[in-house]
Amino acid sequence: MNPKISIIVPVYKVEPYIQKCVDSILAQTMTDFELILINDGSPDRCGEICDEYARKDKRIRVIHKENGGQATARNAGIDIASGDFIGFIDSDDWIEPDMYELLYNMCVENNCEIANCTSTIYFKNKTVKNGTHPLTIHNKEQAMRTMLEGKLYDEVVWTKLIKRSLLDEIRFPVGIIYEDTAFTYKLIHKSNRVCCIGAPKYHYIKRDESTMDRAIKKLRIDGVLIYDEMYQFIEKHYPELRDLVALKLANSAMTILNLISSHPEFPQYKEQYLKVTKILNNYFKTTIRLKEYPKTVKVLLAATKIQPYFYKLLMNYRRKVV
Repeated sequence: MNPKISIIVPVYKVEPYIQKCVDSILAQTMTDFELILINDGSPDRCGEICDEYARKDKRIRVIHKENGGQATARNAGIDIASGDFIGFIDSDDWIEPDMYELLYNMCVENNCEIANCTSTIYFKNKTVKNGTHPLTIHNKEQAMRTMLEGKLYDEVVWTKLIKRSLLDEIRFPVGIIYEDTAFTYKLIHKSNRVCCIGAPKYHYIKRDESTMDRAIKKLRIDGVLIYDEMYQFIEKHYPELRDLVALKLANSAMTILNLISSHPEFPQYKEQYLKVTKILNNYFKTTIRLKEYPKTVKVLLAATKIQPYFYKLLMNYRRKVV
């Protein structure tokens, strides 16, 4: 008989944290689950630790694979998952004992395919506890808007429980960062009902090597490319939500352009710079009228439309003046 839930945990170079993560899963008040640990070629003792847990608890399955990144590990877990619902946890985080019982019951009792809770995020110098809202149920259109607005829930998968049937034709894209962003809106589109509750059941550690940190350090433009793809999808299926995606795209684009403009080795990133400005300019008619942007930002957008390098000139001038 299949378990009610499959919990997928990619494991890579988290030896100091993996035991706390796994112990929090094994302590769940809902016991009808399988835990799939994917050792993604971790060079430390993580693989051995996973095997030790599997010998002690028959609910645990371990996959050992060559390192391919988080997306490949999650996909490997999806491929063998047998639960009615699937959850994802990062191996350096931990969860409250009743998290999956809460999310599962929310789905079953309200006929929802996706359930969301909130999280407690631990930064270096502060702790932020998210969410106080009551149980809320959305149809597909409402859920897509809510995800894009990011007020009750967003695209991250680790606060979600997902009906496995939604994943029949959807996998995490490999070779990019922001894979959650490229993944979740497609899930919501396949769903009928999505629920959420403001209960911080997931504990997330904000480390230096987060997705955003990696994007900034390596000047990756994946976020811009994903939002460009998302815009085409939203324009086709949810045209009333186009401005929300355009805002995310423009914010992502300008963050990257700011970093590249000030980089001492600008010529090395010239190709990425021009690619981002080209995409940004494609949305000029939309972004120039966004009420969220003050006049100073709209001047930058207009200047970039006239000549891509004007953005760099204006930002560097502003830095000198400041």
